[in-house]
Amino acid sequence: METIIINNQSSQSAAVRHKLQTVEMKENFNQFVESQKIPNKKHGITAAGAVVLREETCDILSHCNPHNAYDCQETTHLVVGYVQSGKTMSFTALTALALDNGYRMIIYLAGTKNNLLDQTSKRLKKDLIDVQQANNNRYKIHPNPQVTEEEEIIGHIESSYKPIILIPVLKQYQHIDNLTELVSKSDFKEVMDGETVLIIDDEADQASLNSYGRKNSKKNDDEEKQVSSTYDSILRLRAALPGNTYIQYTATPQANILISMQDLLSPKSHTLLTPGEGYVGGKAFFREMFDGGLVLEIPKEQVFHKKYNLLQQMPQSLRDALIYHILAVAMVVEYLQVEDVNYLSMMVHPDNTKKWNKKFKTWIDNELKSWRKALSKPEGHEDKVLLYENFERIFPKAVEYYDESERPSFEEIKPLIKDVINDRKTYLVNTDKDAQTEIDWDNCKMHILVGAEMLNRGFTVEKLATTYMPRYTTSATNADTIQQRCRFFGYKMDYIKSCRVFLPEISITNYCDYIDHEEELRTTLRSCDSLAEAERKILLSERLRPTRQNVLPISVVYTKLRGMSETQAFTSNKLIEANTQFIESFLEQHKNDFNIDYRYNTEDRTHRGFKMSVEDAIDFLNSFRFGNFKDAARKASTIRYLRYLAASGNINLQYVYFIQMAFNAPARKRGFDFGTRKITTNLFAGQSSATDSTNYPGDKGIVGDDSITIQLHHLGFENHPLEFPAHAYTLAINYPESLAVNYCSNEEHNQTDDDDDDSED
Repeated sequence: METIIINNQSSQSAAVRHKLQTVEMKENFNQFVESQKIPNKKHGITAAGAVVLREETCDILSHCNPHNAYDCQETTHLVVGYVQSGKTMSFTALTALALDNGYRMIIYLAGTKNNLLDQTSKRLKKDLIDVQQANNNRYKIHPNPQVTEEEEIIGHIESSYKPIILIPVLKQYQHIDNLTELVSKSDFKEVMDGETVLIIDDEADQASLNSYGRKNSKKNDDEEKQVSSTYDSILRLRAALPGNTYIQYTATPQANILISMQDLLSPKSHTLLTPGEGYVGGKAFFREMFDGGLVLEIPKEQVFHKKYNLLQQMPQSLRDALIYHILAVAMVVEYLQVEDVNYLSMMVHPDNTKKWNKKFKTWIDNELKSWRKALSKPEGHEDKVLLYENFERIFPKAVEYYDESERPSFEEIKPLIKDVINDRKTYLVNTDKDAQTEIDWDNCKMHILVGAEMLNRGFTVEKLATTYMPRYTTSATNADTIQQRCRFFGYKMDYIKSCRVFLPEISITNYCDYIDHEEELRTTLRSCDSLAEAERKILLSERLRPTRQNVLPISVVYTKLRGMSETQAFTSNKLIEANTQFIESFLEQHKNDFNIDYRYNTEDRTHRGFKMSVEDAIDFLNSFRFGNFKDAARKASTIRYLRYLAASGNINLQYVYFIQMAFNAPARKRGFDFGTRKITTNLFAGQSSATDSTNYPGDKGIVGDDSITIQLHHLGFENHPLEFPAHAYTLAINYPESLAVNYCSNEEHNQTDDDDDDSED
């Protein structure tokens, strides 16, 4: 037996420290990890990956209530992975580790559709029970149990070999309520006396959260709050299981992070999952791999939209995508015969309506049928010649990322095309009665799945090589929604050179933006012990919303880091004096660093500056204080953004411009309201007039074009009260277009970065 303690508790904050438990790794967990290692399992984990899996799984369980902590307050933990990166493996590993640590039951909220419930149940059985061989009594699975199954479940709980009971259940209120009724029965409570339960919510940002979150946040505390049915059923289930731990798994945690911190499903701690070797995600597709060449733009006129571009016939780009896919199967499966890749799949995601999904499937079926017939013609037949010419046209692009040593000629691939087309199956993956969600992956070399919502969250398209997804929205779209459509992410390194993704221009732009936002969030979560320390803040493009608005409280605010923004640093005398002392010391320290001059004849228009390191800029902003919420939030967002850009090696941010405005002039006079403690006139001096030969661009034009600029302004106040300082410093910050972003944050407490005793009446 191996016993480990995850996290050095002496380094944890008090808020986090009391939640950690000692975690033991014993036979069941070690057996699971060994069963996943390469070469024992195709697409398994390496030895290094096994180490990471051990560490991260132990970290998750260490934040859970112990199995016998029945009297403890229930807790919620967030687990964040990438799309298609191995979240199922993580919670399967967690199941084995839970058994080693005395837990008797785990409930899995396994998606909103039957295919996802079946997928989870089969995976648990395959990876836990099937590998046990002689001893298969350690795990007992009861999918979607009815109340009538109480005796069977109780019997397993009371078995002498003490198995762990696994209950995958549909994330629908009727099924969750059935389970709540079962676990509320006196006989069940008696056999589980003193034992806590783990509740694992897969895709925890979907369906689980309260869709009345925004409406409720507008009501007074004494007004009745509304709850959505699934959310309410989850709360009732948790209430029936004292001391439970609710573990939220998701690749898109925007909603979980931004919901009200008072919400009973709001997480307090988190674990970041590391993808295994061979994982290909957004960074690879859109940035790092082949200069983004795996992503192809669908021409604007061919982008289907049921309102704005109702196509009447199959677009050429879809026809080309089919050719790419057939060539991929011919290349990977038939020619190279890549190990364990006996078929490849294509996903077509045109719209969210069943009608148009059926139309696209009909187009594809008819096209493939015509190609099959053409290839059955005698050599030299016009239809056959024209079809091969189309394949030959695409072929150089289809194999361009293969090394010359492994790249075949078209003549070598040509004989394989007919067999690939003949060994195919097309599926309509809808909720229709005529749709097909059970897929026999090994029965054909080429699969084509057409659908929408059923192909979104949680659904794994096995060995997906080609994606054709014209679907987009004309207005700002939800970041978590578009990311969950990325079924083309996953463990594809064995055949990545033949993968292609067809998207509209707006989708490509949105995904490129999202990659930056996702990495910034992961960088922050990785460096923080708690979500409170991570500030519950999300970096976003102006083109994206974090998630559906109805689950978020009105306390969620957006801070734009774009263009020039002035600040007001005057909320108290104490704050003004502290900033003045800091600035005078800072200027003395850096008096020899100023080497950039902006001279326009008068002292009021003469400024000086220097390029400070990003680290020094962060230190400067940390030391300069604000007492109002708006500017404190902007400062915090700017610091976090600078940290991310510096950590990511962003080529657009090598330094920050610091500019002391009118450095040799007396403090600039500005109108000031001593009641509200705010400037009443424009902070910035304007541009020179047409007759002024100096061509002064105005204070707003005194910036560095290629980086963020911090302007220091020294202001004087006429007719000020005796007790009020005669002058003060404040800042203006400019974010060039190339670095402009938004931050979205939950500011329920409207905290500033000053101590409470700094405020004055």
